[in-house]
Amino acid sequence: MQVIERLKHPLTGLAVVVSALGQLSFGAFEPAWALISATATYWFPALATSGATLLPELGFPNLGTNLLLASGLVYVGVQLDKLIDKIQDWREDR
Repeated sequence: MQVIERLKHPLTGLAVVVSALGQLSFGAFEPAWALISATATYWFPALATSGATLLPELGFPNLGTNLLLASGLVYVGVQLDKLIDKIQDWREDR
């Protein structure tokens, strides 16, 4: 009887919902990261140029700085991910 009461507890239901959402988000993250990684050579120069030159001239210097910083961080993450993949391939082929 004690197990059934614990399963009916609201925190148990909340934990199930949070874990289900977590699994869905991880499933959606991989294709999104693959798209970001595959198109990094296109979006990074465009965002960096917009953030560094266009937006400050249009009167949005803070937005330009934030955009430049965010795109730079994501681009570094993409490059680190590619480096890790190359190192793993190299270690497997040794």
